[in-house]
Amino acid sequence: MSYSIFKHTMVDMTYPEIEKVIAKDGSVLFPVSVVEEHGPHLCTGTDIYLTQTICEKISLQLRELGVETVIAPPFYWGVNSITNGFTGSFEIKPETMITLLLEILGNLKKWGFNKIFLFNFHGDFIHIRTIIEAVGKAYTEQNIGVYFVNDTNLFTQLGFMEKQPYLIKVMMKADTNVMESKYVDVHAGALETSWMIHNFEELVNIPLAHTLEPSYTTPRDIGQWIQGGEYAKKITPLGYCGNPADIDLGKIDIFEKNTTEVFSQSILDFLEQMKWSDGSEIVKEVGSNSIDKV
Repeated sequence: MSYSIFKHTMVDMTYPEIEKVIAKDGSVLFPVSVVEEHGPHLCTGTDIYLTQTICEKISLQLRELGVETVIAPPFYWGVNSITNGFTGSFEIKPETMITLLLEILGNLKKWGFNKIFLFNFHGDFIHIRTIIEAVGKAYTEQNIGVYFVNDTNLFTQLGFMEKQPYLIKVMMKADTNVMESKYVDVHAGALETSWMIHNFEELVNIPLAHTLEPSYTTPRDIGQWIQGGEYAKKITPLGYCGNPADIDLGKIDIFEKNTTEVFSQSILDFLEQMKWSDGSEIVKEVGSNSIDKV
């Protein structure tokens, strides 16, 4: 059970325990990610393990700040439009993902949850857009109190520059992006390899990771890589984009603590604003820099 994605979630609770959280007007933290290949050294569950872990750490920090929370069962049937040419990357259609998310959110609302926060650490832009579309539909068409929490720079890159009541934009601390490398590192490289070792050492082939050469992927290569399928496999034949051997547990500890702190504070500030809001749009930005998504 040490690495179960269900640990400390609603899955391991009884229904009366869940009802107690609802009675206290508790918030739901909802990990939304994928199962996809992460090179020869990391498991295919890397993204959902890390997303659930961050939710767990955010939950603990919010409880210390007096905010009651519960973590929903992790959602891992997301979109893999880049790594879909590799075995282990489940290819789910965006419309399928939206339908399932809407039904899950509908259940949470039916039970009495009024504040649901979605988190994602899977960098596929189509996956992220799908989350935004699902949250927007749930909020505007089904009157569900659901919000997607993510980096403000990412929302800007995707064209969501105007305020939306269901998007909580987070500005990361200046020292959060501590895993910078001279290599393009966006998938199963130094950051994710270090992060997985930090939390799930038993799921990482560390000796193999130390032997892997950098992918030497250039910004120009990324344009072909994001086309997915055989295009991506040609650019990254071993399924990673970065330098897995460049492991740094000290830096990843800083990264994780900063991410947890800023995301937790953004939710706390958001909830405080809700108490005084007249129902107008609320979008909270916290901090002063940005972080690359993995």
